[in-house]
Amino acid sequence: MSRWAEWLRRRWLLLVVIGAFLALVIIQFNALRTLLATFVRGQPQWLAAAVLLQVVYYVTYAVLYKYAFYTVEVISQVTELIPVLFASIFLKAIVPSGGVSALAVFIDDACRRGQSAARAAEGSLLVLVADLVTMIVFIAYGLGYLAFRGVLQAYEWLASLFFVVFVAGLSALLFLGRWQPVRLGRLLRAVQEGLNGLAARLKRSAVVAPDWAERTTCEFSSAACDISGHPLRLGATLLAALVAHLINVACLYTVSLAYRQPLSIGALVAGFSMDVVFSVITFIPHGIGIVEGVMTLVFASLGVPLDRALVITLVFRGLNVWLPLLIGFFFLQRVRAFGGGPQPEAEACERRPPAQTGPPQGNGEPGS
Repeated sequence: MSRWAEWLRRRWLLLVVIGAFLALVIIQFNALRTLLATFVRGQPQWLAAAVLLQVVYYVTYAVLYKYAFYTVEVISQVTELIPVLFASIFLKAIVPSGGVSALAVFIDDACRRGQSAARAAEGSLLVLVADLVTMIVFIAYGLGYLAFRGVLQAYEWLASLFFVVFVAGLSALLFLGRWQPVRLGRLLRAVQEGLNGLAARLKRSAVVAPDWAERTTCEFSSAACDISGHPLRLGATLLAALVAHLINVACLYTVSLAYRQPLSIGALVAGFSMDVVFSVITFIPHGIGIVEGVMTLVFASLGVPLDRALVITLVFRGLNVWLPLLIGFFFLQRVRAFGGGPQPEAEACERRPPAQTGPPQGNGEPGS
């Protein structure tokens, strides 16, 4: 019984995630069946190229995490980040929050590897901000193209406006430790007191150490200084995010070739940008159901036959959303947060000494 209890203690989160995934599959079963039937009608050579591009995309996204972590002095390897990345995609499907919920997996994994939890949080937030900030270029081009064609809808530019506001808020949060360290300290102290107060009411020991708020504020401030103090590393992070988006656009074009309806650059960027916008601002996991409708309407408004617009959208979303979810299902047990990997040292993150505030010396070059 003790062995089973230990296994359950390490794997309970894995069981919860698997259960949530099965529930999602059951809810979307008819859509998945339609997707499979649609997929097999495409030209196999172009579909294979699209799958390959998605593989390259996720490897590039893991590189994006590596550069972002490197910017805030968190050590990581691409091969270690790939399974964590797919697990985070799982979490985004369960807890829709514009991508913020997925950060917890990376923070937990870095912490279990003996890295600073605060710096991992800052690096993960940097990935999200870099991803969304570089998308603004695509969104502006897409909206401009739709306006030029006279088919721009009010809901498209309003959703894009909400997207920009959301990105601005995340960007401000990213540098809060540098611009307003006092307010950040107050906020974290309030969190500390709230958590420990709740634990006291439940007759439990304190959840966080008495100096947690002070140390975490110091770590966040130092990490924010690292970001602004390493422009080459930050530039490499933004470049990786931009390349990842370009790969996704190429994948969408390849899918359109598979169904003999090659899309123009304007249509590609407009459809892809609305995909990202509505995936972020909606409360439905990955925008499933909503994004498919929006992308189809965008393509149809630009002269693509409705049936082909729907097919291209469904297949691209299948490769971009459902394929990584399926892959993530098999990667979960390799992730430390779900009980995989070696056992972490007790209180590894709590024992880590606080970093010194102030900008680091030297810019440093991005490592391989």
